[in-house]
Amino acid sequence: MYDFKGKVALVTGASRKRGFGHATALRFAMEGANVVVNSRYRPPEEFPEEEKAEGWAGLDSVVKEIEEQGVQGLAITADISDREQVQGMVEKAVAEFGRIDFLVANAGTLTRGALLEYKAEDWRRTLAVNLDGVFYCCQAAARHMVERGGGGAIVNISSRAGKMGMINHGAYCASKFGVIGLTQVLAVELAPCKIRVNAVCPGRFPTKIASEVEVWKMAREKGIDMMEAVNIVHADTVPLTPMHRVGYPEELASVIIFLCSDEASFMTGQSINVDGGRLMAH
Repeated sequence: MYDFKGKVALVTGASRKRGFGHATALRFAMEGANVVVNSRYRPPEEFPEEEKAEGWAGLDSVVKEIEEQGVQGLAITADISDREQVQGMVEKAVAEFGRIDFLVANAGTLTRGALLEYKAEDWRRTLAVNLDGVFYCCQAAARHMVERGGGGAIVNISSRAGKMGMINHGAYCASKFGVIGLTQVLAVELAPCKIRVNAVCPGRFPTKIASEVEVWKMAREKGIDMMEAVNIVHADTVPLTPMHRVGYPEELASVIIFLCSDEASFMTGQSINVDGGRLMAH
């Protein structure tokens, strides 16, 4: 549908098999872009059981799938909450491919808990990854785009929790609200350089942050397929969602790809809900 040949995308948080980052990176590759994928280092013994059982190798598996599309892939391990590591990641990507045209700031974390008992270290870690990390990635990538000239596109991953308060999600909500504000400021500041900055706000998806492991375990233990297990695990939100189901990473990837394409050439500063109507119906 889109022609990204000769373009380069950088996608953070891309090592999980059923995550947004993996789905987005693969979609970029399918559209002809070379893709740089990132995650923090995870030793194989710490991989989730379902990924071990399926022979998943994290970023190495993602790069393999990317290259099967006839384009080039590059894996870079870096902790996005560390500014120097982010700068090094961008420099490596540019050294390998000569350019970065698209950034998808996807990496994130979630620790639930009532704010009155919430640990300070969990608060700091959530903000460090979900907000500081997005800022570091946007700043480093945008500086390159400005220096290179020719514009670019950035898509930040916020959340439905970036638009409404959710019980036991205090730090997560604060970080995702912040991502929307950051997106709007960057959109205004970078528009003269032809760099568009938007955000997407996913609702409930069966990813790591929203019970991916529980879904896989239930499907295996009960002998049911993943779709049936998803509906059971997410029974709290499915009836409240007008489309009566959760979303799937490929669906979010489609919106991200659109926002990076010339089809969205007059869109910037937006925070688009991809939630089956859940926020609208709240």
